[in-house]
Amino acid sequence: MGGIPSVFAFSAGAAIIAVVGFLIVNRLVKPIDLEGHQQFLDAMLNIVGTLVSILLGLLVAAALDHYQALEGSVDSEASSVAEIFRLTSGLPADTQEALRKLLLNYSSEVVDDEWPAMANGQVSNKVVLTYFKMVVEIANFRPSNDGESNLHSALISSVQQIGDSRRQRILVLHSNWTRQLMPLLLMCSAIVLAFAYLYVRRGAVLHGVLICFVAITLGGNLGLVFLLSNPFAGDWKIEPRGFELNNQLFKRLLVDPDLQKLYKELRQVNQAKKAKEEE
Repeated sequence: MGGIPSVFAFSAGAAIIAVVGFLIVNRLVKPIDLEGHQQFLDAMLNIVGTLVSILLGLLVAAALDHYQALEGSVDSEASSVAEIFRLTSGLPADTQEALRKLLLNYSSEVVDDEWPAMANGQVSNKVVLTYFKMVVEIANFRPSNDGESNLHSALISSVQQIGDSRRQRILVLHSNWTRQLMPLLLMCSAIVLAFAYLYVRRGAVLHGVLICFVAITLGGNLGLVFLLSNPFAGDWKIEPRGFELNNQLFKRLLVDPDLQKLYKELRQVNQAKKAKEEE
């Protein structure tokens, strides 16, 4: 787009098409008798304009709600990954190390592999494999005390949340409601412009300017519907900021010597509690 936001590009394109159409109609089509058809044209334009405005308004509102819900689902997925990482502090050393490595891989692969793939309507097999490894690691863990049993339940809940959130964003890639509705929206917009062309008056310049304003409004709304229904591509694509933050925090936690010392002390405390409970 050359740096031009997509919504403005849609509006500008609609304005250009409308002006070109107006010039063609103004030159080739004979003006109608407005005095004899004024009331009928006004009534029909009000009906069509109202219906189109309601349809566009509802679609924009629905697309925006869906976009915000999906954005929240992505944040929830990243939060669940971070939650599992925190909960691993109470697990045995071998399980803790294995899970943390999988969590770091999952966040890195979502950012570096799956997000670019989703922009093209595809998914990452690497992320699928890492998620299944994570599920197997958690499912095969056998708690040895009540504390670990509580952690295990929380881990299962979090890994289920990851799967549900990921499934929601993957389903969006296969949604085709925009392709089904866009022809109808374009047809409705063309009908509104066609009605506007019928009002040929002496002030052709003013008439063209007003039609241009109508086209800009229609084009902007169509652009909003298109962009909001393609949340992983375009100017308004959802970014994996939660996963990027996870990557930074996980790598810092795994290499920071002070934090490593703290985790070692916590592990020793957990082992002491476990030994005491067994006695």
